[in-house]
Amino acid sequence: MIINVFGSTISGLVTAGCLAETGNEVKLIGQIPNEIAEPGLRKLLQKQINNQHLTVGDNHYPNADFHIFAYGDGDCSLALQMAQQLAKNKTDNNCLLIRSNFSIDIAREIIAAAEMPIIINPDFAAEGNAIQGFQRPDRIIIGAQDNAAITKFRRLIAPFNRNRDTIIQMQPESAILTKYATNVLIATRISLMNELALVAEQMHADIEEVRQGLGSDHRIGFAYLYPGAGFGGAYLERDLHRVQELIDQTGSQENLLRSVHNINEQQKELLFRKLWKHYHCDLQNKKIAIWGISYKPNTNSIDGAPSLVMINALLHQGCELQLFDPKLDDNFHQWMDRHLSKAQQERIHICETMYDALIDSDALCVLTEWKSFWSPNFTSIKELMAQPVILDGRNLYDRSWLLDNGFSYYGVGR
Repeated sequence: MIINVFGSTISGLVTAGCLAETGNEVKLIGQIPNEIAEPGLRKLLQKQINNQHLTVGDNHYPNADFHIFAYGDGDCSLALQMAQQLAKNKTDNNCLLIRSNFSIDIAREIIAAAEMPIIINPDFAAEGNAIQGFQRPDRIIIGAQDNAAITKFRRLIAPFNRNRDTIIQMQPESAILTKYATNVLIATRISLMNELALVAEQMHADIEEVRQGLGSDHRIGFAYLYPGAGFGGAYLERDLHRVQELIDQTGSQENLLRSVHNINEQQKELLFRKLWKHYHCDLQNKKIAIWGISYKPNTNSIDGAPSLVMINALLHQGCELQLFDPKLDDNFHQWMDRHLSKAQQERIHICETMYDALIDSDALCVLTEWKSFWSPNFTSIKELMAQPVILDGRNLYDRSWLLDNGFSYYGVGR
């Protein structure tokens, strides 16, 4: 098939690469960024360009079987303008496939403007695992009512739907709400575990043992059952607000989702409060090592990352910071330029290795569960640090072993 993909988001790049790999003629309307943190994505795109299944440019194929919208949240106006432009030059062959996670109001405007068959196909793949999420999806949600468009979509997606039929068809509005609700349930689950972690500390219980007990119940399972330093990323927070607005419109006075948001914001300050208490409310001139700046592993995204809250709090207490993250890039430097003074930036030192960040440090804060952090050399850690204090925001380490070996250890709910 002939495919246009609009948008240089991770979703757009993955969609273009995966569809090109199965033999479609794909045009990416946008550009391939210089820096791509998504594992395997640059290699996939380059291979399809070399195979001449994928081209990149500004002009789209007018006679495409599918126009695929994979715009980011900030490109709503551009998406609406493009829908209007496509409508003026539409052919009987065209179908608009929307993978962007627009608000319901924007989605309705685009649907009305496009004047062609529409399929809402939300992208559920997680950053850091986006290619596998596209190629081996748990389910493929489509919101559509045009039977011919649905049949054509099934042909397009058939290479990724071979093991069993994962396509679930519903109304367009239901598909949009399914995406919202998925993120809201994940966020709620994480915040609930973080609240239970506070209870565990008060009761002198271990939340890791509680997690094992909960996850073993088939009604609950283990997914997103890890307490920590708070969730980040743009999408969970965005969809919390969207669904709360929709709930408010029903006249409901309940505030469950506001509580989920507030719990998460408080959780991002948890390790700072533990460190502040450890040093008797005086962090002036302390050197603090931070492992992990991105909001989760295998991405360079720092949107809503707990690390940013921690960095701000420590700088305001007069600390020197020594940072390491495997994917640290211009995103973080741009954040510093927007949010920190020159004097504050001078107290941040970005290190080449995770162990360089530890030199003469008074504490180590682990904020992202990169695999390279899971089994470090604790002998080297203790030798490098001025004070062997570990604040484990992801509960990666054996608390009892560290305490027995001379470390001060603070986890979440332990």
